[in-house]
Amino acid sequence: MPMSVQFSFGSIAFVAGAISWIPSLVHAFSQASHFGSIRPALNLRPKASTIPSSYFPARRDATSLITSNIWNSRTDASTGRKSASEKLHPTQKRDLHPPTLHAISQGLLIRAQNISNMPLRFIEDGTMEPWEVTLTAGKIAQRCGEEFQKKTFGDSTLGEKEAEEMQVISGRIVAVLTRLEELEEELLKRCSRGHDIITQKSFGEPGLLFSLGVAENELKAWQTEENSLDAAAAAIDAACLFDEKLRDNRARSLLAMFLYELEGPGLRLNNVVLPCMDVDFLSKDEWDVLFVPNERKEEKTGKISVQDIHGSEASPEVDEEQPNRPLHPIAIDAIEEAFRLRAQNLTTSPLRIINSKTEWFEVQYNAVTFADRFLRKYRSKSLSEEELQTIGGRIVGVLMRLDDLEWEWNHRVCSSPLGQEESASMIPYEQWKTTLGLHPGGVEQVCVETIDVALLEEEDFARARAEKMLGLFLGCIEGPALKASGNRVPGGSEIDFIKCTAQRALMEPKLDNPN
Repeated sequence: MPMSVQFSFGSIAFVAGAISWIPSLVHAFSQASHFGSIRPALNLRPKASTIPSSYFPARRDATSLITSNIWNSRTDASTGRKSASEKLHPTQKRDLHPPTLHAISQGLLIRAQNISNMPLRFIEDGTMEPWEVTLTAGKIAQRCGEEFQKKTFGDSTLGEKEAEEMQVISGRIVAVLTRLEELEEELLKRCSRGHDIITQKSFGEPGLLFSLGVAENELKAWQTEENSLDAAAAAIDAACLFDEKLRDNRARSLLAMFLYELEGPGLRLNNVVLPCMDVDFLSKDEWDVLFVPNERKEEKTGKISVQDIHGSEASPEVDEEQPNRPLHPIAIDAIEEAFRLRAQNLTTSPLRIINSKTEWFEVQYNAVTFADRFLRKYRSKSLSEEELQTIGGRIVGVLMRLDDLEWEWNHRVCSSPLGQEESASMIPYEQWKTTLGLHPGGVEQVCVETIDVALLEEEDFARARAEKMLGLFLGCIEGPALKASGNRVPGGSEIDFIKCTAQRALMEPKLDNPN
């Protein structure tokens, strides 16, 4: 599989490991702290007051993957409309699972229809690129998110709570749809393993197997055919074309496995709360098949069973004998180059939302394409595929959330002794660019053009800024994610390229009360 499909941790340790780049990214972040933005490991900046016409929510599947300035918690003064949060009773909690399940079910139908410009199954025959699956998942999430938003909130201005709910929904949709094959293979394994339970508990027609969203001929093909996965895929696509109930049931099983074994453990370990984290839509019999008692994860402690969602074959452990080569310089080089590319604000390859015509999936695609292109020159060298995936994941992970990382670093420095004039430890303003990677004079988050010009013209500034962004990413996102999941990556996630102890301290997670 192409390297760009498997970027490990920038591509989320949202929660996902050896999957496609977004799933991986989802894996890291969800286990680290959040689903796509950096809250609460980072103290996320105040939200902008307007909603772009092209709204693609951040990867909030605890994935996660991606940030946007679309949250608004105040009344729209120009229209006098009340925010959606003012219409919800204080004790009322919105159930986010139905719209998420509906979108996943729709994704299963779209995949079964085999629409040429909407692929949801990667085929390694040279006719498609891995990012096309991610693009399709993003389109489905955006469309279903907009439908849910209009139905639920109407024309009301979204408050911060509602915006977070929209991000959670969209993030989970993307996370599940971009790892369908891995989740489905695990679903078939569990149904096969739980044959006795299914046989004993089945009642009436079509029985427990159907209620889990698995077609009998699909499971039989997977168990007996030589090319079992291909045969099973053909069987489930044929069933999903005409059986809406089967699609809905399958969506429940896939979302349940994602929430319980991918998103949940890391979030709970880090005391992070997202809306609707519990799996409350399965029957006891369904639960017993999907989560056999002796293999369950302990939700409250975040302990993860030996057999995770990817199976024992996908162990991410690093060989003890593997040389501990420095990988950070390569990632920093890439981020530095990306800063200059982003500063040009090219509408043909945007690395940020430039205007109302820029879609977020374009930024996603360009981040992955940039990382893939940048690392081509290293493929013929002595770096292993796992090392390249780790570097690629970090590049993508930083680029997808640059706005948040930049705001957070500026906020942390300015509220610390390093940035306060009355402190003896303050870094002189004339050294901010090269020492802190920040533009002095209150320019940060105020004048993007000034920052862009400086990044284009001053190499030392771009280099220092790239180092700080990677450091903050490692300290607040990848590092905690790896620790929570028990995973390891080549070279580790230590911030050993930042020599200043005070700066490294500012890159540690800051967990606060999510409520």
